[in-house]
Amino acid sequence: MSAGRARRRRPRRPSSERSGGRAILWVLLLLAIVVAAGWGLASGAFDEGDEPDAAVTAAEAPPVPLTFPEGLRREEMAERLAAETDLSAERYLAATDPGPVGRRLAGASRPTSLEGFLFPATYQIGERTTVDDLIEAQLSAYGDRVAGIDMAYAKSRNLTEFDVLIIASMIEREVAVDDERRKVAGVIYNRLKQGIPLGIDATVLYALGDWEATLTASALEVDSPYNTRRYGGLPPGPIASPGEASLKAAANPARNDLLFYVARNDGSGRHYFSTNAEQFERDVQRSRANAEAQ
Repeated sequence: MSAGRARRRRPRRPSSERSGGRAILWVLLLLAIVVAAGWGLASGAFDEGDEPDAAVTAAEAPPVPLTFPEGLRREEMAERLAAETDLSAERYLAATDPGPVGRRLAGASRPTSLEGFLFPATYQIGERTTVDDLIEAQLSAYGDRVAGIDMAYAKSRNLTEFDVLIIASMIEREVAVDDERRKVAGVIYNRLKQGIPLGIDATVLYALGDWEATLTASALEVDSPYNTRRYGGLPPGPIASPGEASLKAAANPARNDLLFYVARNDGSGRHYFSTNAEQFERDVQRSRANAEAQ
């Protein structure tokens, strides 16, 4: 007989080790279920009829464009702000009233409003935009535009950057045709040099608080430092917010001998310009005849 090889039996695992392995498998399975459920929420995978959680899916509304055209006063900007957005007109006016910011920008010794410094442009008003944010954006836009304008000639005539802004605001309200801006600026410079009152109707309208007011004899005599028919030199501040074209014209006027201009009133938006009072009177008569014909 031959001797057979004895079979070796595998040792059995203790029962505690086997139960521990099953427990780990259950834990892993539960974790997989939780992760899968979380992934479904994060990816927006909802069953039909389920409502997604607002905190997860809510998004801000797109910003609203708000446009300020050239030549508006603070009050008009505030009205437009309230009409087209949820921002407060009262807050806008209060924040742009005479104060230290305007005084610093104007280089003045007295509290000054932000009239004129609120650059006219289109601004995006989002859900989180505040009135202060808007004003800061307007002041920043003004600073950017002025930084690129050569003020050398104005300084040679003893005019400050604030003076240029005042002149630009008058040009903005007086001129409708671009190629006349520098000519009107030239008239203003020449009259300032000769000590002649500017006599600009737009400053009187600003004093009256109404661009559409009728300039009667009594209106032209309104007692206001903005009435450039009664008071010489520049008015104490801008009368509106000018655009870049008017700012450039105010800093670099046309070099001419012109002292007068009057609206043609012929539908062209242009003016008659003259160097003397006699020609100016003739131009006034032509203007009145054109208005009657219109």
